Amino acid sequence: MKKRIVLAVAGFALCWNVQAQTNADLNISLQNGKLLLDQQKYELAMAELLPLTGTTGKTFAPDAAYLYSVAAAKQKKWAEADKMLTKLTAEHSNWAGLADAHFLHGQVLFEKKEYLRALNALRPIKDASLEKEVAAMKRHYMLQLPDKTTFQYLMRQFPEDATLAQAYADKLMSGWYTEKDRPQLEAMVRQFNLNRDYLKRPEPVKKQAYNVAVLLPFNVTAQGVRVDKKNLYITDFYAGLLSARDSLQRQGVQVNVFPYDTSNDTAQVRQVMELPEIASMDLVIGPIYKNNSAFAAKIAQQRNINMVNPFSDDVEVTKGNPYLYLMETSLATQGRQAAAYAYQTFPKKTAAIVFDSEKNDTTFAGSFRRAYTALGGKVVAFQKINSKTSGNVQGVLGALNLKDVGVLVVQSTAANVATSAVGFLEQRASKVPVMVPQAWLEVPQLGLDQLDFLELYFTAPKFIDQESPAVQTFKRAYTNRYKLPPSSFTYSGFELLHYFGRQLREFGYSAPPRLSEVRPALFYQGIGYQTSAGNQAQDNQYLPIVKLENGRLLVVNPVL
Repeated sequence: MKKRIVLAVAGFALCWNVQAQTNADLNISLQNGKLLLDQQKYELAMAELLPLTGTTGKTFAPDAAYLYSVAAAKQKKWAEADKMLTKLTAEHSNWAGLADAHFLHGQVLFEKKEYLRALNALRPIKDASLEKEVAAMKRHYMLQLPDKTTFQYLMRQFPEDATLAQAYADKLMSGWYTEKDRPQLEAMVRQFNLNRDYLKRPEPVKKQAYNVAVLLPFNVTAQGVRVDKKNLYITDFYAGLLSARDSLQRQGVQVNVFPYDTSNDTAQVRQVMELPEIASMDLVIGPIYKNNSAFAAKIAQQRNINMVNPFSDDVEVTKGNPYLYLMETSLATQGRQAAAYAYQTFPKKTAAIVFDSEKNDTTFAGSFRRAYTALGGKVVAFQKINSKTSGNVQGVLGALNLKDVGVLVVQSTAANVATSAVGFLEQRASKVPVMVPQAWLEVPQLGLDQLDFLELYFTAPKFIDQESPAVQTFKRAYTNRYKLPPSSFTYSGFELLHYFGRQLREFGYSAPPRLSEVRPALFYQGIGYQTSAGNQAQDNQYLPIVKLENGRLLVVNPVL
């Protein structure tokens, strides 16, 4: 008799078979481990079960190893789960629950982004009851794979996998497709009997005018738009959109802007997104609140409507939705582009990374490390700090041999970290290249002469050269019209509509949209969505890096 235990992990049902045994045969530790697992005390469950997975508990080893792996997976301890499942499948090939172990192992490896190992882990599963779950898992994770080249490699390794083929066809339709892909797509349609609609690639439509919906919290009341400090950035952003609309019109591009007032209310967002007129929009800008944006993006995907989130820098929100784009350069892309610049520019191919414990900083640092090592560089130090408990980084920096470091990365926007790091580098008259956030330029305790003296390179995703003629001209015209100078949100609104408006003029309307490689913008240093590999990304792929030279900020990696 078998007892099936079902556990939900990351949206999938994980099932395992535990051979029922008499009370006399059950080991008390195994029972305790199961109980702790049921009580969601996963750390304690792992500690209880671990001794049973070795030779001393060989009778119960496979059951204990599986339960241990489930507890690890529940805590997202993917490395521990991977190690234990590798041991389980290798040492207990006749265990009755082996199919469930392979299933869990596949998911764990997908979470680790080890796609080849994940697919190989799922390959031995012959249990018909798991067939649909296996296909659903593969499709779920493969649709999140961002790199076309990696997907093509996996297709070559699993040429008979129908689920893989259909997921790849869907990725082609969601933005990867080029004319070079047509022979392969035709072959997949024939081989796997896919819907022939995959071959009906709709051509972009060029129109006389394009419609853009803007979903923002305008705070409209019976007395009109209520402007206060909380939503001043919204009015600035919208004014930038209108300025871009006028600029496009002078260039012969007609863009109609339709504003919708959406507060932080999911019901209100649903009401707007389900309006019949939204289907006629060529682009939706907003909403801006995280939960509302995610909710609206799901509706946009269901209705095949292109959407841009104007303020988010978290590329994770776009996963699985080919219609959602970010105007910002995501933190992951910032880290990757900063690493590419450092590796290509500085002679020594070694990096030391000191980063704050905030999510944004850890995301940037992790992306930098992965990209830098992938290029062939060596990360000699990777140190997390906590600026909330102590911003003094002199001890951390003092432990480094800066003479052997090609680039030092200090990723923290905290003022106490900035002043501590600058003070340390000044004392040593250090000339090691240091990459830091643009926020350091706004720290009042630091003078420009201090920052100019050191070899500081500032990552500045929204850098605007205030001395450029284009900025000066716009600033005068905008101030004359609104009696206020433009803010950073004004420039952001302008560049968003100006860029996407020009893309509609050049490529026409399609869903998902067709977007260009990185090109110079009017105020921003560059905007574009094509990666170096030629794939279309869903966030801006350009990161300006600036350096102080004689008191003036200069872009050291301009778009050519």
